Amino acid sequence: MNVPANDPNLAIRMENITRHFPGVIANQNVHLQVTQGTFHALIGENGAGKSTLLNILYGRLRPDKGRIFLKGNEVTDSLKTPADAIRHRVGMVSQHYALIPALTVLENVMLGMEPTGALGILQRGKASERIQVLATQLQIAPLDLHIRAEKLSVAAQQKVEILKALYRNAEILLLDEPTATLAPQEAETLFGLLQTLVKRGTTILFVTHKLGEVMAYSQAVTVLRAGKNAGDFATAQTDAHELLHSMIGSRGNLPLQPLNPNVEPESIHAFAGESWATPVSISKSPLLQVEGVTVRNARQSLLVRDACLDVARGEILGIAGVDGSGQKELAEAIVGLQKLSAGRLFLEGVDFTQTSVAQRKAQGISYIPEDRHHAGLILDFSVAENYLLGQHHEASWGGGAFIHPTLMEARATAMVRQYDVRISDLGPSIPARNLSGGNQQKIVVSRAMESHPRLLVACQPTRGLDVEAARFVYKTLRDARQQGLGILLFSLDLDEILELADRVAVMYNGQVVAVLPRSEATPERVGAWMTGAALAPTEEIP
Repeated sequence: MNVPANDPNLAIRMENITRHFPGVIANQNVHLQVTQGTFHALIGENGAGKSTLLNILYGRLRPDKGRIFLKGNEVTDSLKTPADAIRHRVGMVSQHYALIPALTVLENVMLGMEPTGALGILQRGKASERIQVLATQLQIAPLDLHIRAEKLSVAAQQKVEILKALYRNAEILLLDEPTATLAPQEAETLFGLLQTLVKRGTTILFVTHKLGEVMAYSQAVTVLRAGKNAGDFATAQTDAHELLHSMIGSRGNLPLQPLNPNVEPESIHAFAGESWATPVSISKSPLLQVEGVTVRNARQSLLVRDACLDVARGEILGIAGVDGSGQKELAEAIVGLQKLSAGRLFLEGVDFTQTSVAQRKAQGISYIPEDRHHAGLILDFSVAENYLLGQHHEASWGGGAFIHPTLMEARATAMVRQYDVRISDLGPSIPARNLSGGNQQKIVVSRAMESHPRLLVACQPTRGLDVEAARFVYKTLRDARQQGLGILLFSLDLDEILELADRVAVMYNGQVVAVLPRSEATPERVGAWMTGAALAPTEEIP
């Protein structure tokens, strides 16, 4: 049905949006219509053009052609910067948050919209009062406005970003992968908050790869594929099968039953894998032993307390827990990025507690960091240069005393082909920044695997990935496990852990509180340990 461009019932209307990058067409004649006061999902594979479309709507990017209407008014020529978007009452929460770590919550929220009185004196009290009112309305009070942003958990940072947008009077809220870094309980809380906003008249446009979220919370869905429209749906009149087929076309004939019969197909991961297979054999002797590991921060606060674990060859040990329970710090302690305050680490009986990161890598420990942008890649380096990272001393990669560009490019080209990294016609000389998130992650994962490790420490390996990219990661982990690799899988996605792991360890408040065989690791039981509900009062960790 044709809707007039100036229809005030449409909060957003985008017509024929086209945007080119070097060697890539991100959006090609894309159309988008979002009804006011609704929860609208925007889905598609990595590289389908979703984030580009959101950035155009938020003024971060300019379209090469096309028209943009907000509440019936054309804003194409007046939407050139995020400040313009804010003036049009559009707010955005990106997957990679934009809070300034050294500033407090109050300072971050009011930054750029500071209330001033006579003589330009800053009115902190006025801003604080308004923020607390918003927090109360959204049921996220009490809120400590004086804590620095760097001290907040990922989930808390996200809430602050939403408050920041609402403080600027946003009536249209754009969310890019809002639950990519959240545990299941935190995601439920977030969607409760968003539903409150919708009831108050806010229009929400959110990008996600999790079809369960789409089916549970949205009223309408727009699908992009390869930068073009692939379908518009009323959520009540479609299902996950149809949406998946629209996202990936003929490749959509995937097994649609979840790999674990105890897990409902609520996330994209339920469609991401092959059939679950028992490894050829799990060694009875441990590959990795973690004995009494304790990690403290610079202020001597406990981050990990007396952690004990073991991982065998041919085994995936999943580490579950809500965000901030110490998973990241334990992973970094094992690979050498965090100093141990106490405890010891053994690899096949050899103590490596005091060795460096480089020495651990040489011993066969490989690492997939949770944040590919800040810890996995140098975005302004080329694809070839990123493949060389960590291998720069090896002549076979083009490293050594001098860098050999021809050999480096040849090795990178072979890696791109082997792991199906989709890059432009510019080849591996293209900056990693220009790749989609899924293809960036393929570089990180394949580089880790090509070092022929004995132990792989994988942190959030499918964060923000679509069906195809998640399937790539799942298959890579399963194949490695079949070949005898020991894998420590840290994930906030409980479905992912239950699909992949042979055993499940649960962290709560910095401590490993349970280790369960897969047969006993039900979502309810693991969830109880994750939230502390399974701890007796005397077991609560201070």
